Amino acid sequence: MENLRPSEEYKFSLNVDDIDQSLFKIFWKPIENDEIQFELHCRATGWIGFGLSPNGGMAGSDIAIGWVDSNGQSYLKDTYATSKSTPLVDDEQNWDLLDASEQDGYTILKIKRKLITCDQGNDYDIKLETQRLIFAWSDQDPETGDNDWSYHGANRKIKSAILLNFQDETSQIPDSEINDVHEIHLNNHPIPYKDTYYYCKLFSLPPLERDLHLLSYDILIDKESLDFVHHLVVYICKPEDLEKINKISNLGYECGPGGIEEFELNALKGVCEARTLIVSWAVGGQTNISLPENTGFRFPKSDRETLVFVDFHFDNSRLLKNRNVNTGFRFKFTRNLKKYDLGVLAMSVRTNPLDITIPPNTDLIKMSSVCFSDCTQTFLPEDGITVFGGNFHTHLAGRALRTHLIRDGKLVKYLFDDQHYDFNYQSNILIQPTKLMKGDALILDCVYNSTNIRNNTKILVNHLKTKVKSSKELSNRYKHYYANPTNVSAYCSIKTRKNGLFFEKELLRPKENLIEENYCDRF
Repeated sequence: MENLRPSEEYKFSLNVDDIDQSLFKIFWKPIENDEIQFELHCRATGWIGFGLSPNGGMAGSDIAIGWVDSNGQSYLKDTYATSKSTPLVDDEQNWDLLDASEQDGYTILKIKRKLITCDQGNDYDIKLETQRLIFAWSDQDPETGDNDWSYHGANRKIKSAILLNFQDETSQIPDSEINDVHEIHLNNHPIPYKDTYYYCKLFSLPPLERDLHLLSYDILIDKESLDFVHHLVVYICKPEDLEKINKISNLGYECGPGGIEEFELNALKGVCEARTLIVSWAVGGQTNISLPENTGFRFPKSDRETLVFVDFHFDNSRLLKNRNVNTGFRFKFTRNLKKYDLGVLAMSVRTNPLDITIPPNTDLIKMSSVCFSDCTQTFLPEDGITVFGGNFHTHLAGRALRTHLIRDGKLVKYLFDDQHYDFNYQSNILIQPTKLMKGDALILDCVYNSTNIRNNTKILVNHLKTKVKSSKELSNRYKHYYANPTNVSAYCSIKTRKNGLFFEKELLRPKENLIEENYCDRF
């Protein structure tokens, strides 16, 4: 629709309503001088509001409210909310109105502000992390614009987004770049009468006449299955694994916590154990992913089928009966190999009672894992790898996650830092490409809160028997990287300790907080 077309080019966009995509759309891009610009298109003829919230609620939110009156005069107010009540006009106005109009039933606002305004009392910083965005609108203009906004009623939405990703992973690869397309489907698969369910299955792709690079992929989930699919992980197996499964008719089995292990231990013993992780997706993530320019996941030439192992995790928290799911992947390949091969470095806290026990009714507990320098020294190529993105993954109790980059015993930077993690928005964080060298170490901090989880008296104390969904808590960090063509693939060996960080003797303990110049102290 014309009314949803932006007035200039933007790097990112978001439909506020997943069903009615003509209702409210937002566009944005970082601009010079540490600022960010937004363009809002809302099907309303009164005021429209757009805010940043610590948790998706009103309290503590930083809200811009704008409108165009009957005389064509435009207004913008920088407001804040202290509770679930009418926002208050901020004494310090940090939102700038660039343009505004009302046309064909839509109000269009173009606004900007500093990423960090230094108004510490009422403004919310915009960082490279998950941000809770709140939206509201009305068909009634304010009379004075002095805290007299009409109540929005049901006209409100909450969305999560990463506003400062270094690149747009949804940008489309030209069709001329794509030579081969292959799909994997799990069709009409029954969901059992249990709150959480893991299913592992082996699939095959046709023989490949040459090496191919995976450039982009789509996650295929039909609408009826969206409420059940929690996460998917895809691996490539070794060519020799194909010979081991020729006599097996059923290549799928229940796996994970509480699963039926006998099938895996017997029929599939030794099959796809040395597998390579290529794709992971979790609830809330983008379903159409394009990989960075000049990079691709290499699928090697083979005169036999390529065996693919997929780990599906389904949730049925409402314990619905007689439900089936349809999901899968669409892989898009090129024969024109790119300069760099992509890989995934996985780092996690193991889900066993000794490593990750979350007490009930606990408002804050931090658990840390270390990928020691021995791991990167052994598995990384001589010139290191370039990390460009990552994906945090926990279950319901997860609140914040952070990855430290340690070099020569000193904290270099926080490679990834998401202090407002959203279980329902497990999207990739795309950073400015950063080198990870041989001998570097990584620390993964995971912060949990179990106060709002029902019946959580046994969280991971007996994680195989409890029926509390959140008891299968875990913490993962998938780091996406590229390097010169190499067959290197690594899953870092992890050691964990609660209540503090644990290091090998040669690795000095870094300071808990990275000492950086305070942005606001410059002024």
